[in-house]
Amino acid sequence: MKNWEYVDTNEILTTCVDFLKQQKEIAIDLEFDKNRYRYGFNLCLIQIYAGGRCFIVDPLVEGVVLKDLYAVIEDPTIEKVVYSFGEDLRLFHSLGCFPKNTFDIAIAMRLLDYPPASLAAAVDEILDIEISKSAQKSNWFLRPLSEKQVNYAAKDVLYLLEMKEILIKMAEEKGILDWIKEENEIIDGVSYADIDNNNYLKEKDKHGLSEYEYYLFKGLLEYREKIAEKYNRPSYQIIDKEYLRELAERPKQIYRFEKIRGIYKSLKNDAFKNELWETYQGLAKEAEREGLSKTEKALKRMSSELYQAKKKERAIRDEAKKKVFKPIQKLIAENHGENVVTYIMGNRLMDELALGNLDNLRKYKRVLIERYADELGIDVSPYLTVKT
Repeated sequence: MKNWEYVDTNEILTTCVDFLKQQKEIAIDLEFDKNRYRYGFNLCLIQIYAGGRCFIVDPLVEGVVLKDLYAVIEDPTIEKVVYSFGEDLRLFHSLGCFPKNTFDIAIAMRLLDYPPASLAAAVDEILDIEISKSAQKSNWFLRPLSEKQVNYAAKDVLYLLEMKEILIKMAEEKGILDWIKEENEIIDGVSYADIDNNNYLKEKDKHGLSEYEYYLFKGLLEYREKIAEKYNRPSYQIIDKEYLRELAERPKQIYRFEKIRGIYKSLKNDAFKNELWETYQGLAKEAEREGLSKTEKALKRMSSELYQAKKKERAIRDEAKKKVFKPIQKLIAENHGENVVTYIMGNRLMDELALGNLDNLRKYKRVLIERYADELGIDVSPYLTVKT
Protein backbone atom coordinates (compact mmCIF):
# COMPACT_ATOMS: atom_id res chain seq x y z
CA MET A 1 0.00 0.00 0.00
CA LYS A 2 1.34 3.44 -0.99
CA ASN A 3 2.12 5.56 2.08
CA TRP A 4 4.20 8.30 0.49
CA GLU A 5 4.01 11.33 -1.79
CA TYR A 6 6.52 11.52 -4.63
CA VAL A 7 8.05 14.98 -5.07
CA ASP A 8 9.42 15.44 -8.58
CA THR A 9 8.45 19.00 -9.57
CA ASN A 10 9.17 22.41 -8.05
CA GLU A 11 5.43 22.98 -7.63
CA ILE A 12 5.01 19.85 -5.51
CA LEU A 13 8.23 20.65 -3.66
CA THR A 14 6.95 24.13 -2.77
CA THR A 15 3.79 22.59 -1.28
CA CYS A 16 5.96 20.09 0.62
CA VAL A 17 8.25 22.84 1.98
CA ASP A 18 5.29 25.00 3.06
CA PHE A 19 3.92 22.03 5.02
CA LEU A 20 7.29 21.22 6.62
CA LYS A 21 7.77 24.82 7.75
CA GLN A 22 4.77 24.38 10.04
CA GLN A 23 6.19 21.32 11.80
CA LYS A 24 8.06 21.16 15.11
CA GLU A 25 9.91 17.97 14.12
CA ILE A 26 10.60 16.03 10.95
CA ALA A 27 12.23 12.66 10.33
CA ILE A 28 14.77 12.67 7.53
CA ASP A 29 16.99 10.18 5.71
CA LEU A 30 18.93 10.07 2.46
CA GLU A 31 19.62 7.50 -0.21
CA PHE A 32 22.95 8.14 -1.88
CA ASP A 33 25.62 6.54 -4.00
CA LYS A 34 29.21 6.74 -2.85
CA ASN A 35 31.44 5.46 -5.64
CA ARG A 36 29.29 2.37 -6.12
CA TYR A 37 27.51 2.98 -9.43
CA ARG A 38 28.77 6.47 -10.34
CA TYR A 39 31.79 8.66 -9.62
CA GLY A 40 31.83 10.55 -6.34
CA PHE A 41 29.40 11.05 -3.45
CA ASN A 42 25.96 11.65 -4.94
CA LEU A 43 22.55 12.44 -3.46
CA CYS A 44 19.86 10.22 -5.00
CA LEU A 45 16.79 10.63 -2.76
CA ILE A 46 15.56 12.58 0.28
CA GLN A 47 12.92 10.98 2.49
CA ILE A 48 11.01 13.11 5.00
CA TYR A 49 8.20 12.16 7.38
CA ALA A 50 6.25 14.76 9.38
CA GLY A 51 2.70 15.41 10.47
CA GLY A 52 1.52 12.02 9.23
CA ARG A 53 2.84 12.62 5.69
CA CYS A 54 5.83 11.02 3.99
CA PHE A 55 7.57 12.87 1.17
CA ILE A 56 9.98 11.21 -1.24
CA VAL A 57 11.94 14.05 -2.82
CA ASP A 58 13.72 13.22 -6.08
CA PRO A 59 16.79 15.47 -6.44
CA LEU A 60 17.79 13.89 -9.76
CA VAL A 61 14.85 15.33 -11.70
CA GLU A 62 16.14 18.07 -13.97
CA GLY A 63 15.14 21.52 -12.82
CA VAL A 64 14.18 20.62 -9.25
CA VAL A 65 15.68 23.24 -6.90
CA LEU A 66 16.36 22.16 -3.31
CA LYS A 67 17.34 25.56 -1.84
CA ASP A 68 14.08 26.10 0.09
CA LEU A 69 14.08 22.52 1.37
CA TYR A 70 17.66 22.97 2.58
CA ALA A 71 16.50 26.08 4.48
CA VAL A 72 14.00 23.91 6.37
CA ILE A 73 16.71 21.37 7.16
CA GLU A 74 18.93 24.19 8.46
CA ASP A 75 16.13 25.78 10.51
CA PRO A 76 17.13 25.40 14.20
CA THR A 77 13.49 25.70 15.35
CA ILE A 78 12.56 22.43 13.62
CA GLU A 79 14.02 19.26 15.11
CA LYS A 80 15.41 16.75 12.61
CA VAL A 81 15.05 13.17 13.81
CA VAL A 82 17.60 10.90 12.15
CA TYR A 83 19.30 7.55 12.49
CA SER A 84 23.08 7.14 12.37
CA PHE A 85 23.46 10.45 10.57
CA GLY A 86 27.22 10.50 9.94
CA GLU A 87 27.37 9.85 6.20
CA ASP A 88 24.18 11.82 5.53
CA LEU A 89 25.71 14.79 7.34
CA ARG A 90 28.89 14.56 5.27
CA LEU A 91 26.83 14.55 2.08
CA PHE A 92 24.66 17.47 3.18
CA HIS A 93 27.77 19.50 4.05
CA SER A 94 29.35 18.74 0.68
CA LEU A 95 26.17 20.17 -0.91
CA GLY A 96 26.32 23.34 1.18
CA CYS A 97 23.48 22.37 3.52
CA PHE A 98 24.22 22.39 7.26
CA PRO A 99 21.44 20.68 9.26
CA LYS A 100 20.68 22.13 12.66
CA ASN A 101 18.86 20.74 15.71
CA THR A 102 19.23 17.01 15.11
CA PHE A 103 18.21 14.11 17.30
CA ASP A 104 20.11 10.98 16.31
CA ILE A 105 18.25 7.90 17.50
CA ALA A 106 21.39 5.78 17.18
CA ILE A 107 23.13 7.98 19.77
CA ALA A 108 20.17 7.74 22.15
CA MET A 109 20.12 3.96 21.83
CA ARG A 110 23.83 3.64 22.59
CA LEU A 111 23.47 5.78 25.72
CA LEU A 112 20.49 3.63 26.75
CA ASP A 113 22.76 0.55 26.57
CA TYR A 114 21.60 -0.88 23.24
CA PRO A 115 24.32 -2.48 21.13
CA PRO A 116 25.20 -0.94 17.74
CA ALA A 117 22.46 -1.89 15.27
CA SER A 118 21.14 -1.25 11.79
CA LEU A 119 17.96 0.79 11.45
CA ALA A 120 15.98 -2.36 10.63
CA ALA A 121 17.26 -4.06 13.79
CA ALA A 122 16.54 -0.93 15.84
CA VAL A 123 12.94 -0.70 14.57
CA ASP A 124 12.46 -4.38 15.37
CA GLU A 125 13.95 -3.93 18.87
CA ILE A 126 12.02 -0.78 19.82
CA LEU A 127 8.72 -1.20 17.98
CA ASP A 128 8.65 -4.92 17.22
CA ILE A 129 8.16 -4.11 13.54
CA GLU A 130 10.08 -6.02 10.89
CA ILE A 131 11.18 -4.04 7.84
CA SER A 132 12.88 -5.43 4.78
CA LYS A 133 16.36 -4.25 3.77
CA SER A 134 16.29 -6.03 0.41
CA ALA A 135 16.52 -2.78 -1.58
CA GLN A 136 19.35 -1.31 0.49
CA LYS A 137 22.10 -1.86 -2.06
CA SER A 138 20.03 -1.23 -5.17
CA ASN A 139 21.03 1.36 -7.76
CA TRP A 140 19.39 4.59 -6.57
CA PHE A 141 20.31 6.36 -9.80
CA LEU A 142 17.85 4.27 -11.82
CA ARG A 143 14.69 6.05 -12.94
CA PRO A 144 11.89 5.34 -12.64
CA LEU A 145 12.43 3.86 -9.19
CA SER A 146 10.49 0.70 -8.48
CA GLU A 147 7.67 0.77 -5.95
CA LYS A 148 9.74 -1.67 -3.89
CA GLN A 149 12.61 0.84 -3.75
CA VAL A 150 10.39 3.76 -2.78
CA ASN A 151 8.57 1.71 -0.12
CA TYR A 152 11.95 0.74 1.31
CA ALA A 153 13.11 4.37 1.31
CA ALA A 154 9.89 5.52 3.00
CA LYS A 155 10.26 2.99 5.81
CA ASP A 156 13.61 4.55 6.70
CA VAL A 157 11.71 7.54 8.10
CA LEU A 158 8.20 6.32 8.92
CA TYR A 159 9.06 5.01 12.39
CA LEU A 160 11.69 7.50 13.57
CA LEU A 161 9.38 9.95 15.38
CA GLU A 162 7.64 7.15 17.26
CA MET A 163 10.99 5.63 18.24
CA LYS A 164 12.22 9.00 19.46
CA GLU A 165 9.26 9.43 21.81
CA ILE A 166 9.83 6.00 23.35
CA LEU A 167 13.55 6.63 23.79
CA ILE A 168 12.96 10.07 25.30
CA LYS A 169 10.74 8.53 28.00
CA MET A 170 13.36 5.87 28.71
CA ALA A 171 16.09 8.51 28.92
CA GLU A 172 14.01 10.62 31.31
CA GLU A 173 13.44 7.61 33.55
CA LYS A 174 17.17 6.91 33.62
CA GLY A 175 18.04 10.57 34.06
CA ILE A 176 20.28 10.71 30.99
CA LEU A 177 18.29 12.96 28.65
CA ASP A 178 20.91 15.70 29.08
CA TRP A 179 23.58 13.27 27.86
CA ILE A 180 21.66 12.69 24.64
CA LYS A 181 21.02 16.42 24.16
CA GLU A 182 24.70 17.25 24.63
CA GLU A 183 25.82 14.62 22.12
CA ASN A 184 23.31 15.87 19.54
CA GLU A 185 24.25 19.52 20.11
CA ILE A 186 27.83 18.63 19.17
CA ILE A 187 26.60 17.68 15.69
CA ASP A 188 25.49 21.26 15.02
CA GLY A 189 29.06 22.46 15.39
CA VAL A 190 30.69 19.82 13.18
CA SER A 191 31.69 20.65 9.61
CA TYR A 192 32.66 18.18 6.92
CA ALA A 193 32.58 20.79 4.16
CA ASP A 194 36.33 20.54 3.50
CA ILE A 195 36.55 16.75 3.77
CA ASP A 196 37.61 14.91 0.61
CA ASN A 197 34.90 12.30 0.06
CA ASN A 198 36.86 10.71 -2.77
CA ASN A 199 39.97 9.97 -0.74
CA TYR A 200 41.82 7.31 -2.72
CA LEU A 201 45.26 7.38 -1.11
CA LYS A 202 46.30 6.40 2.40
CA GLU A 203 49.57 6.66 4.31
CA LYS A 204 49.91 2.88 4.28
CA ASP A 205 50.07 2.98 0.46
CA LYS A 206 53.64 4.22 0.84
CA HIS A 207 54.69 0.90 2.35
CA GLY A 208 57.32 -0.87 0.26
CA LEU A 209 57.69 1.95 -2.27
CA SER A 210 60.65 4.25 -2.82
CA GLU A 211 60.16 8.02 -2.99
CA TYR A 212 60.36 7.80 -6.77
CA GLU A 213 57.90 4.91 -7.05
CA TYR A 214 55.41 6.52 -4.69
CA TYR A 215 55.43 9.72 -6.74
CA LEU A 216 54.57 7.66 -9.83
CA PHE A 217 51.89 5.68 -8.01
CA LYS A 218 50.26 8.82 -6.60
CA GLY A 219 50.30 10.46 -10.03
CA LEU A 220 48.77 7.41 -11.70
CA LEU A 221 45.97 7.34 -9.13
CA GLU A 222 45.31 11.05 -9.72
CA TYR A 223 45.12 10.30 -13.42
CA ARG A 224 42.66 7.48 -12.70
CA GLU A 225 40.45 9.93 -10.76
CA LYS A 226 40.28 12.28 -13.73
CA ILE A 227 39.29 9.45 -16.04
CA ALA A 228 36.73 8.18 -13.52
CA GLU A 229 35.16 11.63 -13.28
CA LYS A 230 35.14 11.97 -17.07
CA TYR A 231 33.32 8.64 -17.53
CA ASN A 232 31.24 9.11 -14.35
CA ARG A 233 32.27 5.71 -13.03
CA PRO A 234 33.67 4.70 -9.62
CA SER A 235 37.45 4.95 -9.85
CA TYR A 236 37.95 1.31 -8.83
CA GLN A 237 36.06 0.32 -11.99
CA ILE A 238 38.37 2.30 -14.28
CA ILE A 239 41.58 0.39 -13.65
CA ASP A 240 42.81 -1.82 -10.83
CA LYS A 241 44.72 0.09 -8.15
CA GLU A 242 47.17 -2.77 -7.62
CA TYR A 243 48.05 -2.81 -11.30
CA LEU A 244 48.94 0.89 -11.10
CA ARG A 245 51.13 0.15 -8.10
CA GLU A 246 52.89 -2.62 -10.04
CA LEU A 247 53.36 -0.23 -12.97
CA ALA A 248 54.92 2.36 -10.64
CA GLU A 249 57.40 -0.27 -9.43
CA ARG A 250 58.05 -2.05 -12.72
CA PRO A 251 57.33 -0.11 -15.94
CA LYS A 252 57.44 -3.30 -18.02
CA GLN A 253 54.03 -4.09 -16.52
CA ILE A 254 52.57 -1.93 -19.30
CA TYR A 255 52.93 -4.97 -21.55
CA ARG A 256 50.45 -6.84 -19.33
CA PHE A 257 47.76 -4.22 -19.99
CA GLU A 258 45.67 -6.46 -22.25
CA LYS A 259 45.63 -9.23 -19.62
CA ILE A 260 44.41 -7.05 -16.74
CA ARG A 261 40.81 -7.79 -15.79
CA GLY A 262 40.12 -4.71 -13.70
CA ILE A 263 39.84 -2.23 -16.57
CA TYR A 264 36.62 -0.50 -17.62
CA LYS A 265 35.50 -2.19 -20.85
CA SER A 266 35.30 1.08 -22.81
CA LEU A 267 38.98 1.73 -21.99
CA LYS A 268 40.45 -1.65 -22.80
CA ASN A 269 42.05 -0.45 -26.01
CA ASP A 270 45.35 0.77 -27.41
CA ALA A 271 44.37 4.44 -27.15
CA PHE A 272 43.92 4.25 -23.36
CA LYS A 273 47.02 2.05 -23.00
CA ASN A 274 49.09 4.64 -24.87
CA GLU A 275 47.63 7.49 -22.81
CA LEU A 276 48.41 5.59 -19.61
CA TRP A 277 51.98 5.00 -20.76
CA GLU A 278 52.42 8.67 -21.70
CA THR A 279 51.14 9.64 -18.25
CA TYR A 280 53.65 7.27 -16.67
CA GLN A 281 56.52 8.69 -18.71
CA GLY A 282 55.54 12.26 -17.85
CA LEU A 283 55.44 11.40 -14.14
CA ALA A 284 58.82 9.64 -14.39
CA LYS A 285 60.39 12.78 -15.89
CA GLU A 286 58.88 14.92 -13.13
CA ALA A 287 60.22 12.54 -10.47
CA GLU A 288 63.68 12.73 -12.03
CA ARG A 289 63.57 16.54 -12.06
CA GLU A 290 62.50 16.53 -8.40
CA GLY A 291 65.51 14.37 -7.60
CA LEU A 292 63.40 11.74 -5.88
CA SER A 293 65.35 8.74 -4.64
CA LYS A 294 64.88 5.28 -6.11
CA THR A 295 66.26 3.67 -2.97
CA GLU A 296 65.02 5.83 -0.07
CA LYS A 297 61.68 4.60 1.24
CA ALA A 298 58.61 6.81 0.88
CA LEU A 299 57.44 5.70 4.33
CA LYS A 300 60.12 7.20 6.51
CA ARG A 301 61.45 5.38 9.53
CA MET A 302 60.97 7.15 12.80
CA SER A 303 64.07 8.90 14.12
CA SER A 304 65.64 7.53 17.30
CA GLU A 305 64.64 10.68 19.19
CA LEU A 306 61.05 10.53 18.03
CA TYR A 307 60.87 6.80 18.72
CA GLN A 308 62.05 7.32 22.30
CA ALA A 309 59.55 10.17 22.77
CA LYS A 310 56.72 7.98 21.44
CA LYS A 311 57.83 5.12 23.65
CA LYS A 312 57.78 7.39 26.71
CA GLU A 313 54.37 8.74 25.72
CA ARG A 314 53.01 5.20 25.32
CA ALA A 315 54.33 4.21 28.76
CA ILE A 316 52.68 7.26 30.38
CA ARG A 317 49.42 6.54 28.57
CA ASP A 318 49.37 2.84 29.44
CA GLU A 319 50.12 3.53 33.10
CA ALA A 320 47.34 6.13 33.35
CA LYS A 321 44.86 3.82 31.65
CA LYS A 322 45.73 0.93 33.92
CA LYS A 323 45.72 2.76 37.26
CA VAL A 324 43.22 5.59 36.62
CA PHE A 325 40.87 5.15 33.69
CA LYS A 326 40.33 1.39 33.48
CA PRO A 327 38.94 1.21 37.07
CA ILE A 328 36.61 4.13 36.28
CA GLN A 329 35.58 2.49 33.01
CA LYS A 330 34.74 -0.70 34.88
CA LEU A 331 32.53 1.17 37.35
CA ILE A 332 30.70 2.98 34.52
CA ALA A 333 30.05 -0.38 32.87
CA GLU A 334 28.68 -1.83 36.12
CA ASN A 335 26.34 1.12 36.66
CA HIS A 336 25.28 1.93 33.10
CA GLY A 337 25.98 -1.12 30.94
CA GLU A 338 28.63 -2.63 28.70
CA ASN A 339 27.30 -0.96 25.55
CA VAL A 340 27.16 2.45 27.21
CA VAL A 341 30.73 2.35 28.45
CA THR A 342 32.23 1.71 25.01
CA TYR A 343 30.42 4.82 23.78
CA ILE A 344 31.12 7.02 26.80
CA MET A 345 34.66 5.97 27.61
CA GLY A 346 36.25 3.86 24.92
CA ASN A 347 39.95 3.30 24.38
CA ARG A 348 40.37 6.37 22.21
CA LEU A 349 39.06 8.76 24.86
CA MET A 350 41.12 7.07 27.56
CA ASP A 351 44.24 7.46 25.43
CA GLU A 352 43.47 11.14 24.88
CA LEU A 353 42.76 11.88 28.55
CA ALA A 354 45.88 10.02 29.65
CA LEU A 355 47.91 12.48 27.56
CA GLY A 356 45.94 15.54 28.67
CA ASN A 357 43.89 15.96 25.49
CA LEU A 358 40.41 17.19 26.52
CA ASP A 359 39.07 18.05 23.04
CA ASN A 360 36.56 15.18 22.96
CA LEU A 361 35.58 15.23 26.62
CA ARG A 362 31.86 16.00 26.89
CA LYS A 363 30.58 17.77 30.01
CA TYR A 364 28.46 14.80 31.09
CA LYS A 365 31.43 12.48 30.66
CA ARG A 366 33.57 14.71 32.86
CA VAL A 367 30.87 14.61 35.56
CA LEU A 368 30.73 10.80 35.39
CA ILE A 369 34.50 10.39 35.45
CA GLU A 370 34.89 12.73 38.43
CA ARG A 371 32.03 11.06 40.31
CA TYR A 372 33.38 7.54 39.92
CA ALA A 373 36.97 8.66 40.50
CA ASP A 374 35.82 10.12 43.81
CA GLU A 375 34.12 6.84 44.72
CA LEU A 376 37.34 4.96 43.94
CA GLY A 377 39.59 7.48 45.68
CA ILE A 378 41.43 8.29 42.45
CA ASP A 379 42.74 11.78 41.73
CA VAL A 380 41.88 12.60 38.10
CA SER A 381 42.50 16.35 38.35
CA PRO A 382 45.94 16.14 36.65
CA TYR A 383 44.28 14.65 33.57
CA LEU A 384 41.18 16.87 33.46
CA THR A 385 42.93 20.21 33.90
CA VAL A 386 43.58 22.29 30.81
CA LYS A 387 47.33 22.64 30.31
CA THR A 388 48.57 26.21 29.88
